[in-house]
Amino acid sequence: MTTMPGSLPLARHYYETRREVLAACGTEMTPWYRLTAEERDVAVAEAAIIVEAVRRANEEHAALQAAFTGSAPTVDTPRVVEV
Repeated sequence: MTTMPGSLPLARHYYETRREVLAACGTEMTPWYRLTAEERDVAVAEAAIIVEAVRRANEEHAALQAAFTGSAPTVDTPRVVEV
């Protein structure tokens, strides 16, 4: 799996990318540097969700690939998503 950036940089890039896409559709959002601490916490939590979703998708992909090749998949131990 590709190494993911830390939660804060990922949150900032995701938020700003989303803001740019929404701005192109006519919806304005507050820039990252003007977010309140609470709003940034929400963005960081969303980044943690994205990282977990990517981890699960990679795990699923590995299991499907193993099913096609007949090899046993490597299964990560269950973990708690940290925010």
